[in-house]
Amino acid sequence: MQKQEIKALVCKAHHELFNLHDTSALTRYFSKDFIEHSPLVADGLSGLKQLVEDCPQLIHEPVRVLVDGDLVALHGRYQHLDSHPLVGFDIYRVQDGKIIEHWDGLVAEAAPNSSGRSQLDGPTELLSNQDIAANRALVLRFFQQALIDGDYEAFKQYSDGEHFLQHSPDIGDGITAVIDFLNKIRDQGQGLLYSRTHRSIADGQFVLTHSEGSIAGQRHAYFELWRVENAQIAELWDAILAVPEDQDAVHRYGVF
Repeated sequence: MQKQEIKALVCKAHHELFNLHDTSALTRYFSKDFIEHSPLVADGLSGLKQLVEDCPQLIHEPVRVLVDGDLVALHGRYQHLDSHPLVGFDIYRVQDGKIIEHWDGLVAEAAPNSSGRSQLDGPTELLSNQDIAANRALVLRFFQQALIDGDYEAFKQYSDGEHFLQHSPDIGDGITAVIDFLNKIRDQGQGLLYSRTHRSIADGQFVLTHSEGSIAGQRHAYFELWRVENAQIAELWDAILAVPEDQDAVHRYGVF
């Protein structure tokens, strides 16, 4: 399948399922061997069907869509999935014309941060004049040094300093704010520990990293969307959430 065909398949399936609540979409667009990694959904297609039936007012508003090989990432907002809106990421894998696998990371929607940025606003249109491979390589080098290795000063090397735009609810714009926040919570024993990156999705000027780690001994999933501009990290959106150990998940596939 071509890139646009994969994008159209996933967007159509997602819309019919979560906005139209048409569970027959599971037969049309999903593989019978579908693998679910979401901590919110029980095993397989039956769990997804039950979720939709249990949430008759469910709505999803996609804001960004990235396509990278057989992976499609949606960044947006769910309403009526919980008592408050949830924002974050869905990742789908397509195989042989069907959706075969799904991961997600959703967090409660918060008020704009101290710089007035929300968890979803900002650029959405994909730029076509991008070296996607170079963008991914840049983000993964930065990610290894700054976050997995914990060298927060590397933010200065890979970004345009105080022009860095931040959408995390807890941090304002600028690299100084990021470094100060990360050092503060690390000193308090609440630091963001990263153990590995499971997958990355690069499209246009965006790179989404899906990673595993822990905070204060609790396993966490990190979904972080980076915007690259002029070979520098320019902007960040994220969804960081506690997740169960694989043996405690509601399905047998684990959350990663």
